[in-house]
Amino acid sequence: MLASLRGAHLLALASLVGTLTSLTLVAPAGLREAGAAGASARRTLIGLARWSAALALLIGVGWLYVESATIAGTTTIGDTLAAMVTVGRDTQFGHVVLLRFVLLLSALPLLGKHGRRFWTALLLSGAALAIQGGAGHAGATGGTAGIVLLVSEGLHLLAAGAWLGGLLPLFLLVRSLPPRAAAATCENFTPLGLCAVLLIACTAVVQAGQLIGGLGGLFGTTYGRIALVKIGIFLLLLLLAMINRFVLIGRLYDAAPSVTGSRLRTSLTIEIVLGTLVIMAAAFLASNMPATHETPIWPFSRRLSLELLYDPHGRVLLIEAALPSAIAAVLVLIGRLWRFLWWPSLAALAITLVFVVPNLALLLSTEAYPTTFAMSPTQFAGRSITHGAALFAADCATCHGTDGRGDGPAAKSLPLPLADLTAPHFWSHTDGDLYWFISHGIDAPSGLTAMPPFGGTLSSDKIWALIDYLKARNAAYNIRTHGRWSHPILLPQFDAICADGSAIDRDDLRNRVVHVIAAPETVSPPRPHAGMRVATIVLTRDHKLRPAGSACVAAGPTTWDAFAIVMGEPSDAFAGFQALTDRNGRLRLRWRPGDTPKWTDPRVLDRAMRRLVALPLVAGSGGHARYH
Repeated sequence: MLASLRGAHLLALASLVGTLTSLTLVAPAGLREAGAAGASARRTLIGLARWSAALALLIGVGWLYVESATIAGTTTIGDTLAAMVTVGRDTQFGHVVLLRFVLLLSALPLLGKHGRRFWTALLLSGAALAIQGGAGHAGATGGTAGIVLLVSEGLHLLAAGAWLGGLLPLFLLVRSLPPRAAAATCENFTPLGLCAVLLIACTAVVQAGQLIGGLGGLFGTTYGRIALVKIGIFLLLLLLAMINRFVLIGRLYDAAPSVTGSRLRTSLTIEIVLGTLVIMAAAFLASNMPATHETPIWPFSRRLSLELLYDPHGRVLLIEAALPSAIAAVLVLIGRLWRFLWWPSLAALAITLVFVVPNLALLLSTEAYPTTFAMSPTQFAGRSITHGAALFAADCATCHGTDGRGDGPAAKSLPLPLADLTAPHFWSHTDGDLYWFISHGIDAPSGLTAMPPFGGTLSSDKIWALIDYLKARNAAYNIRTHGRWSHPILLPQFDAICADGSAIDRDDLRNRVVHVIAAPETVSPPRPHAGMRVATIVLTRDHKLRPAGSACVAAGPTTWDAFAIVMGEPSDAFAGFQALTDRNGRLRLRWRPGDTPKWTDPRVLDRAMRRLVALPLVAGSGGHARYH
């Protein structure tokens, strides 16, 4: 009911904005050309605007009533009315709705006969529609991300109001105006609709990044599937709009336009229905949890993988597939201008797709599982890594070996060799893949069991802890063997206390180079180069150690041991080690006591920090990383 009320309220607001936009920007020329019929059509649009504003107010009150009853858990009218006062006074949702009522009540008296008042009414009704984000997910998101969402959703709604809300006024104008005036009005609507479509698409991308996250959220959550429905309807709307503009509108100038006018009205009617469904889908999106807050369940047996882009032969295959397709598509567009190329270009595109689709299908060659896009809830925290180390030693090392290379004492008795968990290929699997392998086991193509399932004996928390340890152990093996981390790995999550008494964690250090020092006693961090944002984190086992200067202290054996694992060193030999992360929080450089050049020299350390800032890290084939 809440989603339906929200959708009906948005429909009325979009109708108001679209009608006023038609009266001010789209219809004036056609109304003047139509004479008496234009005056009658104008009165019809004014009536539609008034009804839209009244319905928006009435449905808005109903929405506030039901929302208040839901928030307060009331069951009687009297209790709900009292709750409405509290919700309107004390909640952000109430503030947004009451502000909208004020804007609509201010716009309603301006919907009279004087055209210049429509501009003020349009500004007021546009503001009433644009603040919708404050009553939804955008309003609940804080910080810079929340501001970006509020702005993008406001622009998204204004564009939708101008385009989708303008379809019913356009239908009424086409029905009541003479053919030539109707055609001119439709042509005036085209640039407005085009700008609105582009704005809707651009702002939708911004919102999808914040609320859906990726393919997992799009296909594997309720929120994402509703968004897919909305996208599908949107594409149908675009198709109908193109048919109207390039086929039907031009024929209204013909000598016998009655049949064309009927077809155009039918097409607009379908557009109005589809536009209504789009707005209702948006209302149901606002009433569901964003995909980024859900654990996606991937419905397909394959997933998109970009690993082929890092293989030279794979890049050649993709170029051979994409280039002919792009050329054929350009020829199809040219064929719209030169008719003699139209059918040959379509045939060329069809033939090209037959040959290139198998190569493009290579991007979908990676196996996927229901948990493939599940995100670990641990944030790669130090306590999770050490917990996973204990679990691995107790349950996994017998087969996989101490280092995870598949050479444990029991490995020889197994029917198949175990996977090498230190190999670079380990990183081609998502956290969700690893969760599936551990919980459900791995079956070999021959039908034998390569690894038994542990979902019945290990809880979800323990499986995620094991995954954190496996990632840390793989990183440790590579830094110990090759002297560098072969895959970008995050700094373990930690809690630290700074000299000013403030508490911070890893997420507070974004956009800074982080200098990590494992020290048994207080150290004073070197002064970073002017203009470089650097945070110094001192690791220690001693909870009594206090930070010096601008450093912060992360104390406790759990944090110490977790960092030692990632650095590839035993805990009792970890003192004196240092590391640097880039501004994305990824570990990049390590220094051991005795290494040259010495990081104890501030100039050497400063050059290392500058290198991180100047050279971003790029993922490569098989999980490797390289400086770019």
